[in-house]
Amino acid sequence: MTKTLWCIRHGTALHNILSRQIGDKAYTDYTDTPLVEKGKEESLEFGKRWKNLKNIDIVFVSPLTRTLQTATNIFNGTDKKIIAIEDILEFPQGMHYCNKRKKKSELINLFPNVDFSLIDENPKYWQDDIQETVSELQKRIQTFFVFTRKRDEKNICIVSHSSFLKVLLFGEIGNWNNGLKHCYPYEYKLEHI
Repeated sequence: MTKTLWCIRHGTALHNILSRQIGDKAYTDYTDTPLVEKGKEESLEFGKRWKNLKNIDIVFVSPLTRTLQTATNIFNGTDKKIIAIEDILEFPQGMHYCNKRKKKSELINLFPNVDFSLIDENPKYWQDDIQETVSELQKRIQTFFVFTRKRDEKNICIVSHSSFLKVLLFGEIGNWNNGLKHCYPYEYKLEHI
């Protein structure tokens, strides 16, 4: 059975704004960056106007604050199940602290409507002094595909990040400065093997 993955990048977050002002320090000096007001508005507005929202069977979300905020804003007032999935965290894991998630217990308190049962207390892929490689990212994507293929749901929303989604959708990151649109649905067909 072919599954439809609706891939959505989070709303505009603090590090997205700061990177234009302070460069790479936005990625290394700030941990688990949240949405800014513009990002909150983007996600709430997208949730109101997205025509396929009602057809979504399940939502998989990266367990970073900005993606959790985006997913809960988009699906606010619906009965859609939202599950945090470690494999769809942003690339790179390691050294870019804006991509280091909080502990599971903190996330449960902040986002009580999200199911965190599939993640551990501490980040699975994070290393303070070693940056993840593209090859390691590709392995995460394949792990996620295996997990998704085993599920019964057919129409799946993924709320994740630009670099992760560019590799999932197009097979490469490409130009770092050319990010995916915030709160825009990119469609991907996942074939059953």
